[in-house]
Amino acid sequence: MEGAVATQAELRERLAQRGIEVTQATVSRDLMALNAIKTRDGYRLPGSRPESMPPSLQPTLSIVLKEFVREVRRAANLVIVKTHPGNAHTVAAALDAAGWAEVVGTVAGDDTIFVASREPREAAKLGRKIRGLLAS
Repeated sequence: MEGAVATQAELRERLAQRGIEVTQATVSRDLMALNAIKTRDGYRLPGSRPESMPPSLQPTLSIVLKEFVREVRRAANLVIVKTHPGNAHTVAAALDAAGWAEVVGTVAGDDTIFVASREPREAAKLGRKIRGLLAS
């Protein structure tokens, strides 16, 4: 399937055009199983580039972190990243796209990101990696 898909309803329609009938619940479960990320441009898979930004214009993770991150803390198996207001989504998307094994997923608000790891040891390692990029 070519191009971005903005909504689950649009995905169902495009699948139906190909003769594949699915329910909204199935689409939702499948997107979750694929770890699809909902962005302003639509759904995309982790590690894939947003179509709206060519590779040469995508900032590096280090630049994004240095520009927007104010604080990094750990709580059990979570790393809590504080950003300037309005920048959490940008940082979370960059962390998701980095493909780090320690990152199970991110949840971003306005200025706070919860980065989930499988266990506290991985969260500690992840916190060190983020702080290392901030310091470099």
